[in-house]
Amino acid sequence: MALMGGCWGGGGIRDDETSDWPPMRLSDAEDRQVIVVEAPSPGWGIEFDGSEKVSGAWRVLLTVRRPDPAFFYPQTIVEQNVITDVRAGNALRVYRRLADHNERKPEGAYVLVEIDG
Repeated sequence: MALMGGCWGGGGIRDDETSDWPPMRLSDAEDRQVIVVEAPSPGWGIEFDGSEKVSGAWRVLLTVRRPDPAFFYPQTIVEQNVITDVRAGNALRVYRRLADHNERKPEGAYVLVEIDG
């Protein structure tokens, strides 16, 4: 799914900010790239918002949702896999924004994620 740049919520896409949280790494599943996210508990949600090709590389946008505070979650790291629509072998840059568990239209900016090798 290719998407037009600049249409991603109130915060936009920030190349001048980076984050290393939550930890992420890349993997492959058949012919697609997979983003493996290490969430600090099962309550965290990861959503694939879309991708677009920009300057020869693919930009993938994710929303990371905080847990619902009404529930208790074990404090154990959980790996969540996000299958992208980007073919294996293509250059990829991952951006994430944080949102509350019930936030319908997150307004935070997407920031560049430092991917573990």
